[in-house]
Order: sequence, then structure tokens, then C-alpha cells
Amino acid sequence: MSERETRILQRNLRDASDPFNMPDAMFTKIFRLNKFTCQQLINNLTPHLSRSARITRVPIHLRVLATLHFFGQGNYQTGDGHGYSFALSQPMMSRCVAEVSDAITNVLLHEWIKFPVSEEGRLSIKRGFQMMGRGYFSNAVGIIDGTLIRIVSPPANHPIHPGPPYYCRKNFYALNVQIICDHHKRILSINARYPGSVHDSAIWTMSGVRRLLQRLYIENETEDYLIGDSGYPLEPWLIVPFVNPIEHSPEALFNTALSSVRIFGEHTIGLLKNRFRCLHGHRALHYNPLRVAKIIYSCAVLHNMCRTFNVPMPPDDDQLQNVRLPRRFNQENLHVQPNWFNIGETRREQIVTRYFR
Repeated sequence: MSERETRILQRNLRDASDPFNMPDAMFTKIFRLNKFTCQQLINNLTPHLSRSARITRVPIHLRVLATLHFFGQGNYQTGDGHGYSFALSQPMMSRCVAEVSDAITNVLLHEWIKFPVSEEGRLSIKRGFQMMGRGYFSNAVGIIDGTLIRIVSPPANHPIHPGPPYYCRKNFYALNVQIICDHHKRILSINARYPGSVHDSAIWTMSGVRRLLQRLYIENETEDYLIGDSGYPLEPWLIVPFVNPIEHSPEALFNTALSSVRIFGEHTIGLLKNRFRCLHGHRALHYNPLRVAKIIYSCAVLHNMCRTFNVPMPPDDDQLQNVRLPRRFNQENLHVQPNWFNIGETRREQIVTRYFR
């Protein structure tokens, strides 16, 4: 049999196969979504995926599944002995990943990830924190946190994405991704546009969510705020812990209570990275920063779909590995208007006085 005939035979066998016939647990382990959620995804993306050019050699449902396999395993080959073979070349896999991540970002991102603009939407989140026994942070509308996603080094002389800015404080090349989540560990906002050397606080100052909360505070005197770690500035709409409080003091008790809420942000990032191992720190994404950002956005959309449809974490993949020590905010990194800091300090002190003194 010639090489061409062998390739045709492999393609025919691949196209005739049906991954949906495999056991549920194995399907979820390989593709990270259950069958129902995966079929919903395929149905939503089908009208937006290419029906021409060379990529049509691969049926649409297999393009989506191949991309999910890459997101879940983090490489182009089989992730383990129970993996599923797509008989696709690496260039074809790369085209599938590009096409499907483009479609998810263009079609589903704003449907599945959106910070609540309406008062009713934010009230729902605040009630969630109250029901979970965090009444002392009854005006919290989300938790903000950042994480580094490792990438290969961009060319140092690249005209758009030169390598040096992507070299982060942990001594590897990365994107610094800012995530805001709710008490259900659903992602409300995600920003993957900035290189790894950009500080979390700088990303926050350019955030649309910050502009929204600032505008609501100025116009409506709203008391809504986010909860963050000490890597962020204290503002009326962003509550962060005290730095080095005296042990057992009201400020220390406040920090402990705040940490019990902030842990939801760390868990959200841990769930995202452990379900979609392409984002995990033990391997770098071999794409340019723009493509990596779209992969990150796609995984965030799929994460929210999994939370909505109660898709369990795959077996042996439910350990959270993203808990980090808090970082201290350095005001030299960000020019914060003194009045915002003072008002934020007053608001934080009011919480301490009411609940911890």
C-alpha cells in the first residue's frame, strides 16, 4: 500500500469514528467537557466554522473535538494511554486550534463572560456572598486575581510582540491574565492582552470593570466593590488586606475573613488550569501572544459552560494547584489618586469597626 493510500485509509477510519460512543467518564477525561456540553458547543460553532479550503478534509465535529483534546492535554499527541487518536498532522491540528479558538472568541465570549452591568445582576452576586456566610463583605460583586500563562519566547525584534516585555518576574515568558470571578467560581471578566512583565495593578488601572465601578461610585454613590489581594491598590471599589497587621488585632481578623473570600479567586484559576492543561505552568504554549490570548479566552468560556452545566472535573484532575502567597502592592507601581485611596481606607475601616472590633 502506498503512503498516499495509507493516509486516505487513516482519514476514512478517522472520519467514520464516533467519539460520542466512548464511555462518559473517558469522554470527559479526554475532551474535558461531557457529551451534552460538547454537543451544545458543536451546534453553536458549526455555522461559523469554515466549509471551504483544505481544512474541510476534517469534519466539523472532529475539528472541535481535536481542539478540546489540545486544550485539555496541552499537546498535540495523546495525553495518556486512554487518549483518542485523530490521525491529524500537527499543522492540521494547529489549523483546527486556530479556527475553533477564533470561533469561540468571536461568537461565545461575550455571551458567556460578562461582568454584570445592571444593578440586578450585581445584587445577585452580593446575595450569593451573603448566603455563604460572608455577610461582612455584603457589597462584594466579585473577586479579582491574576495569573501567568507561560508562552514560548517571542522574537526579540518582533515589530508587534517583541520578546523582552513578556519576560515575567518568575523568570519565564508569559502573558499576565487578569480574572474576575463570582462566588460560584464563574468568570465574570478576563483580560489576556498584557505581557508578563506588566504589573497586576497596571492592568487593573486600564480595566473596563474599574472604569465601570468608578463611574457607578461617582454617579450613584454605589457601595459595590471587588475583593483583591495586596498586589492591588486600595480604592473605594476595590478592598484589599492590611499590610503586616498586628497578630490577633481587628485588622488581622479582617485579613483572615478577606482571605476566606479571596480563596474563591485562587480556586477559580486552579480549576481553569487543571481542566485545560494547555494553560498549566509545566508547559509553554507554542503560539504568538495574540493566538495564546484567544486560547485563554476560549478555555475561560468553556470553564463557564462547565460550571453552568455541572460538568465534573475529570478523574484525578481535581487538585487545585494555583494557591499563591499574596503579593504586596507597591504604590510606586501605580499613581493612585490620593482621595480614592483615602476613601477606600475609610470604607475598609468601617468594615473592620462594624464586624471585627
